[in-house]
Amino acid sequence: MKHARLTNALLNQHQLAPTPINYSVFFIYIKGTTPALTQEVESLIESNEINDTSINQLYELYVSQITQIDEEILSPLSQSINLVLDKLKQQVNSEEQAVTNLQKIDKVLSQSKQNSSLQQIINYVQSTVNGSVTQHKSLSLDLNKTNDEINELKAKLSEAKQDAISDPLTGFLNRRGGDEKLAEIDIDEKHTTLIIDIDHFKLINDNFGHPIGDKVIQKVTQLIRKQLSDKDITVRYGGEEFVVVAVNKTLYEAQDIAEKIRLAISQLKLKQKNSDKFLPKISVSIGIAENKNERYWQDIIERADKALYEAKNSGRNCIKIAA
Repeated sequence: MKHARLTNALLNQHQLAPTPINYSVFFIYIKGTTPALTQEVESLIESNEINDTSINQLYELYVSQITQIDEEILSPLSQSINLVLDKLKQQVNSEEQAVTNLQKIDKVLSQSKQNSSLQQIINYVQSTVNGSVTQHKSLSLDLNKTNDEINELKAKLSEAKQDAISDPLTGFLNRRGGDEKLAEIDIDEKHTTLIIDIDHFKLINDNFGHPIGDKVIQKVTQLIRKQLSDKDITVRYGGEEFVVVAVNKTLYEAQDIAEKIRLAISQLKLKQKNSDKFLPKISVSIGIAENKNERYWQDIIERADKALYEAKNSGRNCIKIAA
């Protein structure tokens, strides 16, 4: 609340509207958790260049990258607005009831000529309350509009966060996203890790071009996904290398999944549309490692990676299990 009061005071001081973007930038400036942003804001204030445009630029540079912004700033702000809206609604209802009562009194007084001065007072109070109702309804509309802006911003932040952890070509997690997802899983439970690598993929890129190579990757990942459950974790670990964590699956179950993946990919027959020429036979090599009291996921992945190299050295298009 202290930070919120100081933020609002600073917005008023610089005649800036309390939009979600302006509020977020100044809130983080007040908290002092992002030194680079603090320095930028102070420089803009000193040069008297603080405005909506410069604030938007700071938001894009610093605030939009803060994954906690929804939890720390936008959600509390939205909750505060909703509390105010509830109070305003109660106030408007009370004021409208007061207007109704005043109208009844005015009607009674209008029937008697002896109460003209009292009637004037009633009319004045009635006019004042009507004005208050109008102001409060107008404020409610403004707050609802701000709330809509907050919700829109939260949705954009959610999309941006998803983009930051996903591989755009395959829809799998990228390495950063994979690390975050694995951190949510209890490593001590039964899981099995697969590393899948497309054999001789460089030849496809060299002979057919990277766009065709991308199509091959997409087709391979589609076949990988078909053999997995929603709970399993898929990561594009490198250019043509993928990590799959078969969640709560034994080595035997994961080996069955790996064989189905290998077989499905080996049966692929891909043709280049422009030349009507078939691509070389596509195959994958797979290394598998079941967790054996490892404390870190990277240790399991490294064991699976060693098994993958054994598969590569054994002629490819096969599966090897880590010792």
